[in-house]
Amino acid sequence: MAKKDELSSTERLLELIRSESPPAAEPQPRLEDTGRRVKGTLLHGLPFGRGTIAAGVDLGHEDLKLVKVSRASEKRVDLLDWARIPFDPDIPRSHPDFPRFLRQSLLRFLGPHRALELWATIPSAQVETRYLKVPRVPAKHLANTVYWTYRKQNAFDEKETVFDFHVLGEAEEAGARRIAVMACVAPKSEIEETRQLFARAGFPLAGVSIVPFAVQTLMLAGRIPTYGGAVAGLYIGRDWSRIDIFAGNRLVLSRGVKAGIRTMIEALQHEIEQNWLELSLAKAPTSDPGRIRAIKARLRQEVEAAQALFFPPVHGGPAAAEGASEAGTEKPPSVREERIFRMILPALERLVRQMERTFRNFALHFDNARVEKVYVSSGVRPHSSLIEYIGDELGLPVELLNPFRGEEGLRCLKPPPGSPEEQSAFAPALGMALASNAVTPNFLYTYKDRERETRVRRLNRAVFAAFFALVLGGAALAFWQDNRLREKEIERLRLQNQLASFDVRVDKNLILNLASKIRARQQGLEGAGAHFLGLAVLGELANTTPPQVRLVGVNAKWETPPAKPASPGQKAGASAEKPAPKKILVVEGIVRGERGDLEAELASYLMALKNSPLFRQPTISRKALDVVDNQPVLRFTAQLEVV
Repeated sequence: MAKKDELSSTERLLELIRSESPPAAEPQPRLEDTGRRVKGTLLHGLPFGRGTIAAGVDLGHEDLKLVKVSRASEKRVDLLDWARIPFDPDIPRSHPDFPRFLRQSLLRFLGPHRALELWATIPSAQVETRYLKVPRVPAKHLANTVYWTYRKQNAFDEKETVFDFHVLGEAEEAGARRIAVMACVAPKSEIEETRQLFARAGFPLAGVSIVPFAVQTLMLAGRIPTYGGAVAGLYIGRDWSRIDIFAGNRLVLSRGVKAGIRTMIEALQHEIEQNWLELSLAKAPTSDPGRIRAIKARLRQEVEAAQALFFPPVHGGPAAAEGASEAGTEKPPSVREERIFRMILPALERLVRQMERTFRNFALHFDNARVEKVYVSSGVRPHSSLIEYIGDELGLPVELLNPFRGEEGLRCLKPPPGSPEEQSAFAPALGMALASNAVTPNFLYTYKDRERETRVRRLNRAVFAAFFALVLGGAALAFWQDNRLREKEIERLRLQNQLASFDVRVDKNLILNLASKIRARQQGLEGAGAHFLGLAVLGELANTTPPQVRLVGVNAKWETPPAKPASPGQKAGASAEKPAPKKILVVEGIVRGERGDLEAELASYLMALKNSPLFRQPTISRKALDVVDNQPVLRFTAQLEVV
């Protein structure tokens, strides 16, 4: 059977997944720590007083760092839990078992908090950031302006990358007011790979960002003091280092340099090998292979000892070397440490020169702004001599990046990591746990998504405004109708009171008496009308007749038409209806005037008679030309029906 240290990387990962116990590298919690953790879990498991649960994931080269917080408000954050889970760095993330390992790790860490915001980091070396100053344009044209300004300075492939930007505020350039933005381009493949990795693990991500933006989130949350000035962040990595500058708690410049821990170790190894080989060959020049192998083995031991002294691992390594104690208890460096420091000094000087160039570039583009402080972080425990040298060369205070320092705004329900170096290592995960789309650039939620959400929000507001206006109009109409009903009710009461004031007793006899009086009055009026009908007819006829028409005779005929026979359904004894007499008026006259106008004058006269209210249906029964007093006249006879 193969020994455990001879297992392949895949088998080690499978063994880690199948294991029910936490990884061996994770320190076992003490009894009092377990009690605090249980107490915090019970408190946050209650429905009251619980804020938004969020978790940040820093997926590193050889470990998984997790931080879980509860954000009750912007100024109050509760640290619920943190964990570091190591894994074999030789296992690729594309291996089918890696999502299962990630799922088991997240299940153990998150526990019952499944519905939470989960943010993760991607390597910042593949992300390019650029500070831009664009002209002041309307909001709808800002995205297009930033896009083409960035593309003019640095072209990129839209199919392979994700472009995003965030507005930092207003800036001045050449006396003109402009808009300052931080634009960035990230590889789409890296973002999609990270998103799918967590999706396969059953924990979809709410956001993906980089470590500089995580540090920016910590500054905005007040976890890293900036004192209102510009500060720099120096991350010393394995193969490269990153220099970040923050102004106004916002990232304005980020630059990667090819100078890291490996560069210093290679310089250290070169110096040690050169010194040992020269010393060994000077003392005993020989070509014995065994002696040469022994010398090389000793050289490796020296390099490893020097590396363990100046670059010990953060987790699981020695606490610190001799000169890496707490401030105020530092011991003077030994001769061996000074010799090792001189060996790595050339590589360290190159890193410091890169920082100076970056600071000069920052001052050139930001109105001679000066960096006030430098925060250092690394994947190892840098020796105190390195930090002191960087501060002395730059002339700036240098401090280890530690987001857990200070209790204001952060309540630790679980004690933070023990050493400052371990606390610094959890800074990216804590920054991701505090991240939000409002303050942290999110490659899963770019400016296009923000514009789309803005349009949807505007549409919702318009719909709400229309609905509110409709409700308001309905309320106004209801109020108006209510007032109208109230007015009608008041009018009804007034009429009822007015009606009640009349003391008139109405009965059948009174109505019959009034009807008989009205009938008698009507008959009297009809009799008077019949009596004066002839006089009225003659008066109307005289008033209507023009001067050129002379009447020679007027006769009246009252014709009574025969009575209508009784209908078959009419009761016996019922008298037939007596029709009214038909009144016919026969008028004889002559029309004088020109011979050609006699017919027209007669027609005009008939029209005047027809328009009279007493006559209707005037007809000519006879007309003929005649001569009277040696003048031509038109003699006519007309019949009129009197109304």
